[in-house]
Amino acid sequence: MAKNIYLASTGPKSGKSIICLGLINAFKGMVTNVGYFKPIGQKYRSNEIHDKESIMIKEIYGIEDELKHINPVSIKELNHYITNKEEETFFQKIQKSYRTVEKDKDMVIIDGTDYLGMKTTLEFDINADIANNLNAGIILIEDGYGKSINEIYSGVLTGRDSFDEQSSDFLGVIVNKIEPERLSEVDQGLREKIEKHKIDYLGTVPCDSILPKPRLYDVARSLDAEILFGRDHLSNIAAETIIASMGFENALRYIHDGSLIITGGDRNEILLGCVTSLISPSYPNISGIVLTGGLTPNDNIMKLIETLSDLPLPIFSVKDNTIEAVNKINSLAVHVSSNDCQKIDIAKSLVHQHVDYEKINDKLKLEKVRKRTPEIFKYEILERACSEKKRIVLPEGEDDRTLQAAVWAEERKIADITLLGDKDLIMKKAAALGLKLNSGIDIINPGESQKFEDYVNTYYELRKHKHYTMDNAQDRMQDTIYYGTMMIYKGEADGLVSGAINTTQHTIRPAFEIIKTKPGINNASSIFLMCLKDRVLAYGDCAIIPIPTAEQLSDIAITSADTANNFGIDPYVAMLSYSTGKSGKGPEVDKVREATEIARQKRPDLLIEGPIQYDAAIDPEVARIKLPDSKVAGKATVFIFPDLNTGNNTYKAVQRSSGAIAIGPIIQGLKKPVNDLSRGCVVEDIVYTIAITAIQVKSK
Repeated sequence: MAKNIYLASTGPKSGKSIICLGLINAFKGMVTNVGYFKPIGQKYRSNEIHDKESIMIKEIYGIEDELKHINPVSIKELNHYITNKEEETFFQKIQKSYRTVEKDKDMVIIDGTDYLGMKTTLEFDINADIANNLNAGIILIEDGYGKSINEIYSGVLTGRDSFDEQSSDFLGVIVNKIEPERLSEVDQGLREKIEKHKIDYLGTVPCDSILPKPRLYDVARSLDAEILFGRDHLSNIAAETIIASMGFENALRYIHDGSLIITGGDRNEILLGCVTSLISPSYPNISGIVLTGGLTPNDNIMKLIETLSDLPLPIFSVKDNTIEAVNKINSLAVHVSSNDCQKIDIAKSLVHQHVDYEKINDKLKLEKVRKRTPEIFKYEILERACSEKKRIVLPEGEDDRTLQAAVWAEERKIADITLLGDKDLIMKKAAALGLKLNSGIDIINPGESQKFEDYVNTYYELRKHKHYTMDNAQDRMQDTIYYGTMMIYKGEADGLVSGAINTTQHTIRPAFEIIKTKPGINNASSIFLMCLKDRVLAYGDCAIIPIPTAEQLSDIAITSADTANNFGIDPYVAMLSYSTGKSGKGPEVDKVREATEIARQKRPDLLIEGPIQYDAAIDPEVARIKLPDSKVAGKATVFIFPDLNTGNNTYKAVQRSSGAIAIGPIIQGLKKPVNDLSRGCVVEDIVYTIAITAIQVKSK
């Protein structure tokens, strides 16, 4: 039975690269090491050295194999081999590179050809021969866009029969790019027809309106444009191209969210009208403006726009005339790049939701590893969060990263989401980012909420013993984090995630005032889940208690061990100090020694070692020298730092120097979960924190 997957299609533009990207993501959550191989690459420009998809996937997943091995042959080289009857040399080169790539891999996903360089029948036979030579099972990607069920069905049978003629191992079929409104009908109809032929049906994937559209970055590059404004917003998507040649009052009827406006560089009224429409919450959110003819606005207009520098609106100047510019944009070949986070997230989400990768794994009979690599850990977090969705409130609803994370989390069914903030502004920002806010995402403006007065009264009752007035309560409930925390208290949300634009103190203070700590826990604390290259560790406390007492340190150790265990990390707890065992003396060492004894007395079931230095805790060789009889030394998974200064600096040093992903801080000890983010967080960080918060709800 083949242990590798060969992705093949029956024609060009099947969306195979998107399926490939998503499947690599899925299998990296099941096995330790997934390889990627594209034997025949497509160079779209004469000056390109390697295939664009190969570069994109290598960069996204941090694949260490060299591109010359991942992508050993180009279409041009293949044509040369065939013309000169050197097919054997071709296959030898493929085999040699493949052996380099497959080394130490649990499986390899092989990306077939794109049908852009030779006769289709010949290219099809070459795909089958490569798959057979590399012992790979074939998954057929069938393009279903605009096709009837019978047309798709016929294409699948033709493809399967052709591979059968080559004695290929056929794993199944994925039908891609189905119009969303037809998804259910096509999925149901095709399954019944195809499975009668004993073909495994692996999924029906809808097309996405964003994936084939260019970013403003791609547009600027294709037009050799001068970027006048909006350099920080080149990730905007050009959903459609609109030529604005009439007066703006008439052109406005044809402009929609995501429109890229093409107009003459001397049309100041069009330019200013577009800028004004972006400011107004009632008018469309355009993605950018291209000023043609090599003309630019006069100095007064430029200075006026400069005063609006926060607008997410790229404005380009190009030498082409309007028709030339439009033709170049419309003929632009769109590729997903490694920095195109939105499209990468869409691709992962499409496969996660619509492809039965567990069924593929069952056919390959891959053994799921027990080793908890970061990718497997993150995969399991998302799976656990999806198993019983909770409602998570995001108080920073007007932040771009938070919006993107909300859509990702809702689409992947990780959680139902409530965004807090100005609804018009949130909708406008979502449109500018090309995001669809589905029914699973609620938007609440605290000051306009029907529950505002009730929340104010409740907060006043909770805090009046601290001499808070009704005016204080009114002010607090206008704050989105206080309002979101009250939602949790009232049972109208299950958890809260904040901190992308607010401080840790601002995020957690409302929780201490309203939710409070669990019985038996006097102090809330935090841990970071540190995803290193080959393991996942827990670091605590790195965010909340500046100088813990011995009693507090023991509580941090116990709650950190329980939190780690809840996330599938076997807790081996190291109480860190600048000395190991009985070798050191001094008040700081004595405090750690006392905290260790208190924790052991409270929880004799836990494996706790301290005081211990970091190297002795993590390195088995050092442990054998310093603490040879310890059950924790050399294999610690939970590291308890003696104070906030040490913990915070250490987690950041490890994160920055090793490339580790730091998930957290995860707040522990509260009755209901509230979690903080780093203000430097990216969208993925927010998504995983949402998932972790949902899991904490279920563990209460």
